[in-house]
Amino acid sequence: MIRRRLIKTLVLAVVVGFSGISCSTIRNINLYSSNEEVQLGNSLDKEVRKQMEMLGDARLDSFVAVRGRKLVEHSKRKDIEYNFAVVKDESINAFAIPGGFCYINVGLFRKSRTEAELISVISHEINHVVHQHSMKRLSQANLAGALTETLLGNKGTAAKMAANLFTNSGMLYYSREAEREADRDGLIMMYEAGYDPQGMVEMFGMLMQGREQEPSAWANLFSTHPMTNERIENARSLIAQLPPKEGLMKNSPQWEGIRTFLNETYPPPKKKEDKKN
Repeated sequence: MIRRRLIKTLVLAVVVGFSGISCSTIRNINLYSSNEEVQLGNSLDKEVRKQMEMLGDARLDSFVAVRGRKLVEHSKRKDIEYNFAVVKDESINAFAIPGGFCYINVGLFRKSRTEAELISVISHEINHVVHQHSMKRLSQANLAGALTETLLGNKGTAAKMAANLFTNSGMLYYSREAEREADRDGLIMMYEAGYDPQGMVEMFGMLMQGREQEPSAWANLFSTHPMTNERIENARSLIAQLPPKEGLMKNSPQWEGIRTFLNETYPPPKKKEDKKN
């Protein structure tokens, strides 16, 4: 009931041109409670698992989960339980959905040269959840739909927009502002958890280089996580502002072992040789 009243108030404010509500304010509105977000996340997780095959390896899942939960200890949001899984997909990608569900493709795991590089991605995805970026987008869709219904009388528009938001592709697109926020707090979080934040810069560099060498192999990642030189420079600038800290890790003692286990137990697919004419 409160959420409905808030939607009506905001729609009315937009309709009458109330100057006290800025675009920035609307972008940061979240109409959903944490309990509602978790319920949505549980439903979406079931759909993700129908459409994507999880690797289902206890050792790899545990490796990621232990590190993910260590990062969460230093996050700005601890009111939900976070879950981590490795997806049986050789494409270089990772994503998070509402409610604390984070997925790392085996291809990204395999491609990470250091543990700090992998951690930088996990930390980034956690912060999309921390800042509830998906839920804010869903709230915007509801507001836009409610406004359309108010102005045009198109009943059901808000519901349709909400449904379209959480498709395979739709739920993964974030604004530049959201990406900057996830980068910034992700870098700080990995630093506070004891990881070398330079790993984020090195991951960005590897991603940029990979795109130049094999554009098609990296297309999926860059469609959902646009990579720019600005993100690299922002990360470097932030690292320069952090206080010196001894013992920051690039690799834990378990890193080489888990990498060997991954490649021996789940060897990468062989590249098809070009047919000779």
